[in-house]
Amino acid sequence: MKKTLPEEWVSGKKNSLNVATDLGIRCPVTNLFIYRGPRKKTGKQRSKGLYCRWLPDVLEDIRPDHLKFTGGTTKGKRRSFEGTTGKEDPFVAGQIAVEWYRKQRNHLTELAQQIEYDSNHSLEHYWQEYIADFTRRFENEVGGQKRITNEKSVWNAKVSGIGHQPFAKKSIDQIVQADLKDFWMVCDAKGRKIGNSMVTQKKSIVTLINKLFTNARESRDFPHLPNPLYPKIRSVSKKEAVYLVRDEWESLLKSIIELSGGKANQLLSLDELREIPWSNRDRRNPRNFIELYDAVLMMWFYYLRAEDMPRIRTEWFTIKPTISNMADKPNLDRTALLKMEVAKGGRKLKTSEPYRPEATKAVERMLLRRQSDGYLLFPNYRRPYQNPSGSQVGDTLNTLLQFAAKQAGIDKKLVWTSLRHTAFMETLRELPELNEESKLIRFADNGYTSAKMLREDYLNKLESNTTAEFARAKLPEGSYTLFKGTRKS
Repeated sequence: MKKTLPEEWVSGKKNSLNVATDLGIRCPVTNLFIYRGPRKKTGKQRSKGLYCRWLPDVLEDIRPDHLKFTGGTTKGKRRSFEGTTGKEDPFVAGQIAVEWYRKQRNHLTELAQQIEYDSNHSLEHYWQEYIADFTRRFENEVGGQKRITNEKSVWNAKVSGIGHQPFAKKSIDQIVQADLKDFWMVCDAKGRKIGNSMVTQKKSIVTLINKLFTNARESRDFPHLPNPLYPKIRSVSKKEAVYLVRDEWESLLKSIIELSGGKANQLLSLDELREIPWSNRDRRNPRNFIELYDAVLMMWFYYLRAEDMPRIRTEWFTIKPTISNMADKPNLDRTALLKMEVAKGGRKLKTSEPYRPEATKAVERMLLRRQSDGYLLFPNYRRPYQNPSGSQVGDTLNTLLQFAAKQAGIDKKLVWTSLRHTAFMETLRELPELNEESKLIRFADNGYTSAKMLREDYLNKLESNTTAEFARAKLPEGSYTLFKGTRKS
């Protein structure tokens, strides 16, 4: 039997009715309402069809904040689900409202299931697994905390951290290029604000996301999941390479030898090396500077890349007899060959040989104080499985290099790659014959690069400097451009 409508509703003083208590309609909840629509702006007449609304319990309201709250943030008031019945009769509208409610309830249930699925397969889920494993591997290593902090910053960085982006909570297989395009816009906006191109940040983001996609594949959740497509990272103008001139190079070596207690360039056996002071609490100790000295010479003689240093092994060196026609240079009767068995990207590389005559004696000295096989540099540092470059070797070498350079009074912002630039630049400067194309091609191949790169990055710079020096020597001085008279004190 229908209930009598409240007098306040009939008179228009009340604009909403509770479906259960006011209309007596059987309803699963007690907070489902129908209500009159707003008055039209052109007059006092209301919209004809009645509307309905329902607000779920706060604990089951799992809608995203922009749908849950007015204003889209948790500071706003919680917003009800709202719909229209299309009917003017309150009792008919109430019945329709009950069916409408059931659809909203099903929607919440489906949303809860989707959120649970996404939470178990989201980028955030794989990040939590990845960083937990990364922390376990490096937390007790020298320099490990810095590595962990740097890795976390890519995820947590204010505004531009991956973890702040909406797609971080999506199922990883639902992330599309449009999500990353939106992300790049966020990064660019931050870059404009702080005066940064964000190129380095974007490259770090790509690297980390690809690692998380790899984890998703290896977990067997998505064995065939391809890495996402990224919007183009637009590079800024390339900065000029930092390198040392010959005097600075000599000063650096002198500084490293002094920091090693004068031992770095001496003949030492493995047992004698182990007797030299070392500490796991401070990387700036004499034995580590011997390691630095040997590593620096590897760059000087073989033009290696920074990522090569942690993986070089003693068994990759071979001392090969040679035939020399120079009787006054007996050190040329043999040469030290380096066969880099694994290179960047897993490519096989040709055997490299040094161009400098003192290289063989230097390599023999290094091998004398090393075991016959195993890692050449910092063999006590643990290398991650199939990823030697993921060890702390590179960080330690950079830290020691910068300290030694500072001690030598070198006021340049050096990184390990600066030594590669130095080795190439000095060889090309001292051997102008290498400018001939066929020789340059062979030199480039021996140094794990291309003739094009050598010409663009080094030869052009050398030729520009030489031309400028020649011009300064030849051009006459101007009569009215020189300072005349004496300077008043």
